[in-house]
Amino acid sequence: KQWYQRRVRGDRTLQMFRTYEKCFLGSDLVDLLMREGDFNSRAEAVEWCQQMLVVDVLHHVRLEEQFLDDATLYRFSQDEPEYSSTLEYSRPSDNPNTELNLYQLCFYEKRESPVSLVVSNVRLFVTKEYHQWPLPRLQPPLPPHLRGQHFQVLHEVEISDITMLIVTGYTLTISLESKCHELLFETLAPLTQLVELLSRLWEEIFGFPLKVC
Repeated sequence: KQWYQRRVRGDRTLQMFRTYEKCFLGSDLVDLLMREGDFNSRAEAVEWCQQMLVVDVLHHVRLEEQFLDDATLYRFSQDEPEYSSTLEYSRPSDNPNTELNLYQLCFYEKRESPVSLVVSNVRLFVTKEYHQWPLPRLQPPLPPHLRGQHFQVLHEVEISDITMLIVTGYTLTISLESKCHELLFETLAPLTQLVELLSRLWEEIFGFPLKVC
C-alpha cells in the first residue's frame, strides 16, 4: 500500500471550491494496478478498489461511497486531514474563494430544470448538479455515458462585478456591467437570504451599500 501511495498521490485542484491534498484520480490508481498488479481487466481492478473503499483503506475526498475509474478524487485513509466533513469544501480557509456561504436551488432564466447556487466569499456559481451523487455503496459502477461530475459550472459571477440587484416578485436580477443574470425562486425566503448575503459581501469589498431595487 505504501508503494502505491508514493506512486499515485499528489495535490489536485477542483475548479469550484478548493485544493485537495495527498489525493489521486481513480483512473490513475486503476492504471497503476493494471501496470504493476495482478489484474486481468480494469473492471477487476475497480472491484478491488471498491473493496478497499468499503474497508476504509481508501476514501473519496467528500466521503462518497462508490469507486469510479475516472477523474473522481480519492485518498488513502491515513492521509485524511485531522478534521473530517462530508462537505470538505465548506470548512473555513485562508483562501476567501473556498469559503462556502450559501447553497440554494432556484431556476435560471428560461431553464426548465432547477440549478444550484453556490456562493463563496468572492464569487457566485450557477451550477448544474447531478443528483445521483452520492451513489449507494452496493450499486454497481455506472456506465461511462452516465457518469458525470457532481457539479458543472454554468456561470461564474465575481461579486465585485455586480452593479445592482433588482427584486421583482420571486425573481432576482443580478446586474453586471455587460449582462444580467435572472434567478427565479419558488418562495421569498431564499431570495431574501441571497440578496442579504450578496449585499453584505459586496459592502465588505467596497465599504458602502450595494444598490438594491
